[in-house]
Amino acid sequence: MNDREPIPSLSETEAISSRGGIKPSYVVGVGASAGGLEALERLFDNMPKDSGMAFVVVQHLSPDFKSLMDELLGRRTDITIYRVEDGMELKANAIYLIPPKKNMVLADGSLWLTDQDVGGLNLPIDIFFRSLAKDAKEKAIAVVLSGTGSDGSRGIQDIHEGGGLVVVQSIQSAAFDGMPRSALATGLADVVCPPDSMASRILEYIQSPSSFISHGDQDDDLPDSGELATIFKLFRNQYGIDFSMYKPTTIVRRIERRVKLSRCSSLAEYSKLVEGDSRELDVLYRDLLVEVTQFFRDLDAFQQLRNTIIPQLVERAADSGEMRIWIPGCATGEEAYSLAMLATECIERQNANIDLKLFASDVHQTSMETASSGVYSATSVSRMPIEYRDKFFTRIGDLYHIASDLRQKVIFAPHDITKDPPFTRIDLISCRNVLIYFNHDVQKRVLSLFHFGLTVGGVLFLGPSESIGELEKEFEPIDRQWRIYRKLRNVRLADTGPISPQPPLNRVVFSRPSYVSTQTRGDKSWLVPEVYDHLLAKYVPPSLLINQHLELVHSFGDTRRLLVQPEGKATLDVLRMVEGDLRTAMNAALHKASVKGESIVFEGVRARTSRGEQIYRLVAEPYLKGQEKMFLVSLEEMAEPRMAPEAEAVTFDSADQSAQRIVSLEKELDYTKETLQATVEELETSNEELQSANEELVASNEELQSTNEELHGVNEELFTVNSEHQKKITELTQLTEDMDHLLKSTRIGTIFLDTDLKIRKFTAEAKDAFHILDQDIGRPISHIAHNLKDVEVVEEAQQVLTSMRPVERAIESRGGGSYLMRLLPYAGSRGVDGVVLSLIDTTAIISLHRNLEDHETENGS
Repeated sequence: MNDREPIPSLSETEAISSRGGIKPSYVVGVGASAGGLEALERLFDNMPKDSGMAFVVVQHLSPDFKSLMDELLGRRTDITIYRVEDGMELKANAIYLIPPKKNMVLADGSLWLTDQDVGGLNLPIDIFFRSLAKDAKEKAIAVVLSGTGSDGSRGIQDIHEGGGLVVVQSIQSAAFDGMPRSALATGLADVVCPPDSMASRILEYIQSPSSFISHGDQDDDLPDSGELATIFKLFRNQYGIDFSMYKPTTIVRRIERRVKLSRCSSLAEYSKLVEGDSRELDVLYRDLLVEVTQFFRDLDAFQQLRNTIIPQLVERAADSGEMRIWIPGCATGEEAYSLAMLATECIERQNANIDLKLFASDVHQTSMETASSGVYSATSVSRMPIEYRDKFFTRIGDLYHIASDLRQKVIFAPHDITKDPPFTRIDLISCRNVLIYFNHDVQKRVLSLFHFGLTVGGVLFLGPSESIGELEKEFEPIDRQWRIYRKLRNVRLADTGPISPQPPLNRVVFSRPSYVSTQTRGDKSWLVPEVYDHLLAKYVPPSLLINQHLELVHSFGDTRRLLVQPEGKATLDVLRMVEGDLRTAMNAALHKASVKGESIVFEGVRARTSRGEQIYRLVAEPYLKGQEKMFLVSLEEMAEPRMAPEAEAVTFDSADQSAQRIVSLEKELDYTKETLQATVEELETSNEELQSANEELVASNEELQSTNEELHGVNEELFTVNSEHQKKITELTQLTEDMDHLLKSTRIGTIFLDTDLKIRKFTAEAKDAFHILDQDIGRPISHIAHNLKDVEVVEEAQQVLTSMRPVERAIESRGGGSYLMRLLPYAGSRGVDGVVLSLIDTTAIISLHRNLEDHETENGS
C-alpha cells in the first residue's frame, strides 16, 4: 500500500471524467462521528479496490482543525481517495471525503457543497442521506457507524423508502453507540454487524439484491403462513408466547442467525429442524427473547437509583411499612438482585422498618430456574462493585451464592407482560431493553399496564433506547438520559386492551356528621335523653338547624307539618322542602342573617300546613360552631299578627320582601357581572402573558436543545480530530525511532543545526570531535569546543546557509585522526531550515580497509 497513487486534485479528477470514467454501480453513503475513524478503517480494510461502488464519507469535522482522514485512510486501503470540491462527479472505485464547515448533497451524479449554518443545529449525515435517496433511489446504500446523537436516523428512512439498503454498526462494536442506537430504533436496519463484516454483506447485496435476505421492507405484522408461521405456532404450543407481537426486524434477524449457525440452506429446512429438535427450539426461543443482562448494568444509572430515587421511595414507604418492586423480563435474575441489594442497603442505612418485596418475572422457565437458584459464576460477578459482592454473596469454590436473606426478598414468577395482568401497588418497575422488541401497539398497551400497576409517585425505569411515547402527560421525567419517570396520577388509560384489569368500584361513603354524637347507655342514663325530648316537644317551637349550604342538619320539635320532600331526587335543601310565603320569608331571613351576622325576626308569616293556614313568627339566628357557619331557624305559632310588632321584629309582607329580595339579587348580579368582567379581562391579560412566556420558554428550550446538539457536534468533532492526531503522533513517533536507529547504525558523527546555528540534534559519534553533552541541545554551536584543526565551524555553516551550497573537505583532529567533513543545507517543507554537519572518520575507514586486505591476503595464501 505504500506505493499507492497520491490523492488526485480536482483538475486531475476532471481529466479522468473527460476520458469517460466509469460511473458507480451503487453509491454508498457512510455516516460517522466520534469513534468513527477506527470503524472506517475496518470497513475499508475489507473492501476490494474494484468493487464498482463509490463511497461518500460524511463526518462531523471540526472547523478549526485540518482533517487528516485522507492521509490516515490512505494507509489502509488501495481505493483512490478524493477530497470533495463543489461539483465533483462521482466515479466508481473511489472514496470521497466531505471537507470541514460544509454540508454536501448528491444531485445528478455530482457532489455539491454548501456552507454550514453557523450557530444552528446541523445534521450533515441526514442531509446527504436524503439527497442520496432522491438521486440514487434503489442504488443507494446507507451505512451508519459509531457516533453520538441521532444524526443519520432520519435520512435512513428516505433510503429505505427509496428501496435502498440500510447498514448499521452493531452497538457492541461501536465506541459511541448513540448514532447506531438511534438508527436501530427506527426498525429499518437491513444489516446490523461490526465494520469488519460490512464489506462482505454489501458485496453480497450488490451481487443479487433480489435474493439478499433483507427484512427492512416487511410490514409490522409477520406473515400468518409459511415457515415463519410454523415456527411461531410451535412457540405458542410449547411456551404459550406469541412472537407476532415482536418487531419483524428483530425476529427475522435472529431466525436468520440461527439458520446460518445450524448450517441450514433455507428457512424451510430450518423449520423442519426445529419441529423435530426441541433443544434447537429452546435455543431459538432464548435467542428471540434477547436475554442480555448483568449485575449493575449501566453503572451510572444504578448510581442515580442509589443516590436519589431509592432513598425517596424508602422514605415514602416508611408510612405503609411496605415497599414493592417489579422487574418484568428478569432473565437470569441479575437485574432483580442488583435492585434488591440497593433497596436493602438503603433501608438499612435509613434504619427503616419496611417489608421489602421484589417480583421478578419472565416468560422463560429455564432462565427463572437459574435466577431462582441464586448461583453465579465468577465472570458474572466480576463487573459488580466489590462491596456488594462481599456483602451479599458467599463464595463456594468457583461459584458465588446469593445470601439467603436477600434471596428470600425476591419472588420469581412466570409472567407474560403482553397478556397477563400486572402486579399492583408497585413502587418501582424496572423493565429495561424489553419494549424495544415489541411493535408499537404492544408497547403502548404494556406501558398502560405499568401505569396501572404503579402507585402515584411510583417510578418507571426503562432502557436508554426506550420511551413512554404517548403517555408523556402521565409521567414526570426524573432522568431523561436513563429514561427514569415518576407516575403523576391515578387515571384509567384508554389503551389497556382486553387484558386491562377492571378498576375498583366507586364507593359512596355516608359518614355521620361530626356534630351528631352517640353514647352507650349506662345504668338509668336512658332517662335523661327522654326527659330532654319531652321538654323540647312541650316548650320549644319547631326549629331547624341549617348549614351554610342551606341544608337541613337537625330538626327540633314537630316540623313534619312544615317540611315536605319534593318530587324527584331526595334533597336536604330547606328552601325546596317548604312552600309559599314560608319559602320566601325563610330565604330572605337567612340571606339577611348571613349578611348582617345578627338575628332576623319576621312576624305574620303565613304557611299552609295539614291543619290549614297558620301564622308564624320566624326567627333566623346565625350560629357559629368552630369553623362551621350555621343557622338556627325557629317557627313560633301566632294567633294574629300584632299591629305594633316588637322592636326587633318586622311584619312580614311577602310582596315587599320579594321586591327587596329581587332588588338585592339584582345588585348582587350587577356586582357579579362587573367582577366577572374584570376577572375575564385579567384572565385574558394573564393568558396573553402566559402565552408570551410559554412562547419564550419554547424558544429557549429549542435554543437549549440546539445548543446541546451543537455541543454534541463539537465534542464529536474534537474527538475525531483527537483520533486523527493520535494516529499521526503514533506514526511520527515510529518514524522518529526509525531515524534514530538509522543514524546510530551509520556510525557517522552528525550534528543538526537550525538557522541560528543552534544544536537541534546530534549522534553519539559527534562527541569524538566536539565536546558536546545531551544538555547542550538548544545552545549555539559557537559555545561548543572541538579538537579539529583549521576549522571555523560557525563561519563555514553560515556560508552554507547563505549560498545554499554544500561544503565538503578533509580535515584533521588534534589527536591525530582524520575526517571527511560535510556541511549540507537542511531543506524542509518551508525552505532551508538549518545545516547538517557530518564527520566521517576516514582513519577508521582506512584501518578497516587495511584489515580487510590483510584478511583477504591471509585467505589467499
